[in-house]
Amino acid sequence: MRIALIGGTGLIGTGSAEAALAAGHTITLISRTAPQSVMSGATWQGGDIADAAAIRAALEKAKPDAVLHLAAYLQFACEQNPAEAVRVNVDGTLNVLEACRQLGIPRVVFGGSIASYGERSDLMREEDPPVSATGLYGMTKRLGEMLGARYAALHGLTFISLRYGGVFGPVEVKSAGMAMVRQRIKETARGRDVAIEGASGTERSHLTHVKDAAGATLAALTHPRPAHQVYNVAGPGVNYLSLLEMHAAVRRLVPTAGKPLFNGRGKNSGPVDTARLRTDLGFTPSVTVEQGLASDLRLS
Repeated sequence: MRIALIGGTGLIGTGSAEAALAAGHTITLISRTAPQSVMSGATWQGGDIADAAAIRAALEKAKPDAVLHLAAYLQFACEQNPAEAVRVNVDGTLNVLEACRQLGIPRVVFGGSIASYGERSDLMREEDPPVSATGLYGMTKRLGEMLGARYAALHGLTFISLRYGGVFGPVEVKSAGMAMVRQRIKETARGRDVAIEGASGTERSHLTHVKDAAGATLAALTHPRPAHQVYNVAGPGVNYLSLLEMHAAVRRLVPTAGKPLFNGRGKNSGPVDTARLRTDLGFTPSVTVEQGLASDLRLS
């Protein structure tokens, strides 16, 4: 399968590209600027998500069987710059969908988020409506799903949104958001205290190692007949914990780890129901937080 990966230089994109290449698929990375290096077996095309003509041209050259759309303004950045959040997350998604319609590309897998559920603490299922405490990032992701569903209904393309939950992994995160917070917690393993903005430590979420996120993504790209348009993606149930508990896991692995110095408050999210992912797409997440941390810190 030929896969075009838009926004493929981040954590989930890198993991998904590696998984797809290992499975024998062809990858074309599409991003605004060229990555410092392109992984073996992949190619790169320039294309700004907010430039409709550029995205269409890049996809026309790539000639993919499916598009994996992960380009996005992340959580904190959305609140700081709402206009750019809409330009990238909403207008950019529309540009991708329209290019796929024009070029006859049959499948789009969209990088959704559990932020779409808003701030809550109960079990989160795909059919749940958003709550009033949904932030701008979550709102833009919901709107992306609505646009995808409309294009699927009108034009017959297969659209799948993967609502990723609390993804962490070894790739450096560059955009402000909770992924950056989790990265900073891991940095305490170097033996020094780390200042962490935008969180208090008590925030709870359902964490997902990037290996599981990539496995679920590959399943969504390749499943012959997915029954749904939205799937939750999260790790095993034991991965529902607080940021302080995540740091405790770091310290169990590295007793000399420093302290996280939290400053601010992030949003809580509830545990994530992944039954639909397991039963329909046939993928069962299995990497625990400690297993993922041990891999990232190269202790396993």
